[in-house]
Order: sequence, then structure tokens, then C-alpha cells
Amino acid sequence: MKKDLYQLLEVHPRARPAVIEAAYRAMMKEIHPDTGASTDGVRAVEINEAHDALTDPHQRRQYDRSREVDVGKTIGQYTLLDQIAEGGFGRTYRAEHKVVKELVCIKDCSNVTLDDTGMLVEECKVLWDLRHYALPAMRDLIQLDDGRVLLVMSYIPGLTLEKTIEKLGGPMEPESVMWIIERVINGLNYIHRNGVIHGDLKPQNIIIQEDKHMAVLVDFGLSLVKPTHTTQSKGFTPFYAPPEETANKPLVPESDYYSLGMTMLYALSGGHEHVQRKMIPSDVPDEICDFIKRLIARDVKGRPQYGVLSDDLGDMISEVRQKVFGRTASGMKPIFGKKPVVHRQH
Repeated sequence: MKKDLYQLLEVHPRARPAVIEAAYRAMMKEIHPDTGASTDGVRAVEINEAHDALTDPHQRRQYDRSREVDVGKTIGQYTLLDQIAEGGFGRTYRAEHKVVKELVCIKDCSNVTLDDTGMLVEECKVLWDLRHYALPAMRDLIQLDDGRVLLVMSYIPGLTLEKTIEKLGGPMEPESVMWIIERVINGLNYIHRNGVIHGDLKPQNIIIQEDKHMAVLVDFGLSLVKPTHTTQSKGFTPFYAPPEETANKPLVPESDYYSLGMTMLYALSGGHEHVQRKMIPSDVPDEICDFIKRLIARDVKGRPQYGVLSDDLGDMISEVRQKVFGRTASGMKPIFGKKPVVHRQH
């Protein structure tokens, strides 16, 4: 297996030359045979080679290109077609299987250290045996020559909830929000029964398939499997994370409920700024407002309780839909936006 030069020097792939130089000098003080501190001559040679390659602009550009996973390349049985997302961890691609010609989604965690690719392995383990219409299906895990891994999942066509709101240019009308959230609740119920807490539920992690009236919960990179009272959060998104997560307290199923409520608030108000202030449009029916308020209670015990029959979210949202709209089915009605109105704070 090829050695990752950045990993050898324990620096980020985007590190500036001065940082690379400082890391090199610090490591050589520890391991150079002449210092008597170490007899690891092989490692010293490797670090020297990494330093020489990464401090030469031409060699570094060549090395970086060799590491790239990019459109048009074939990796294993998959050909990368286009890039569909980019974030702090790396890039996500739409790809096609060479033999069966089916689409997949490939996640390349290229912006983190080799040690941190363990997060992708954990995400793979989370999804491997889960099968539900509101979740992506695990397809494969590919390890590259330099040790990085690529996560291969089923491709879910559609816009995220965030992109859907941007397309509408403002808030979504309540009945559409409610059928979307009901689909997400079904997915949450399933993962919670299997000991998984999503840990990062937000508008960017829900894909809407309007033609099928389906919603799929994606990105399980920060999920926790069978957490205990000592399990720590892997990270969170401001405004959508529950108070217990920002306070470094253990996550429970009710933690996902809080994020769900804040996501509803986003869809009904049409923007992240309203989520920050917990502002709900004044024309949203009281029953829906009450449902959201229960979800976003600061105290975990003030939210609906997982496993308590009377607090089942599926039953609760069906009851709200019946009271407000006179039906519990969407009737495949298209998603509409509505004009922004005065907001009320909760």
C-alpha cells in the first residue's frame, strides 16, 4: 500500500508550506537516528521523502492530482459521472456501476486525515443492514491504495429540503411540510428501533422526491450506534442540534426529535435565520405549532418520549394532519410555497 505523504507528516492536505516545514522539523527531532532518540531509520527516510515532495510546488501538484478522485475516473466497478456535493469531509459523487449500469452515490472523505476515515467505516457499519424506504441502502466500501476509503450508497435523486425551499423562494405550505416530516418520522422510528441515533438531522440531510411523495434521510456520518450514557457526540450543526448535544451530554432518540422540530420550523418559515430565533409564521395552524413546541422543548423529558405508546410521533402527526387538513394522506398534491408572513416567537 502506498504511503500517504500528508499522513506521514501528520498535516492536512491543505496545509501551507510553512506548516509542512514546521511539522517536518518537529518530527525529525524525534526520530532522526543522529539524535539518538529513535532507531527508526526507515521512517526517517519516508518523512524526508514526504517533505521533499510536498515542499516542491511542482511535485506537490503532481502528487495532489494523483490522489484526486474526480469526474470521469473509474474506481473499482464504478465510473464517476458528476460531483453532487462538497463539504468539510470531502466530495460526494453520482456514479454508475460498469456492469449493471445502475446509479450509486460515492462519498470520498478526502479532506480529513487517514485516521479520521474511521468515521466513514462507522457510517458504513451503521447502514449496512438497515433497509427502509426513507434511508439510503449501503452498496460497498472501497479502500484506495493510500488507505482512504470511499462509501458507496444507493443514489437518491431529488433536491434536499434546503434546496427545495430555495427553489420555492420562501416558506413551504404546511400540508407539504407535514407529509415530508411524516416520512422522516417513519425513518427515525426504524433507526431508533435498531439502536441508531442520526445525530445531524437538518434540511440539508433530507432529500425530497416530489413525484413519489417520498422523503429520504441521508448522511449518517455523525450517527451513533447503541450509544451509552458516556457516548459523546461526533459533531453537530448549530441551531439544529439539541441543547444536550451542544452541552456535550449523551444523545438519545429524543435528541433527533428536537432537530426534527427545528427542521419543520425552517420549512414553514423559509430560512435559517428564523430557525435561529425560533420564529414560526403566524398563519401556521395552532395544532402544528403545538407539535413543534413539544419537539423543541429544551428539556429532553419535555419532548415526546421514545417508546411511550401515547407519545408515538407517527400517531401524533397523523392526528394533527386529520385535525388541520381533514385527511391523513397527501393526495399526491404538488409542493407549493406561500408568501412570507409575520412570525411569532416560541
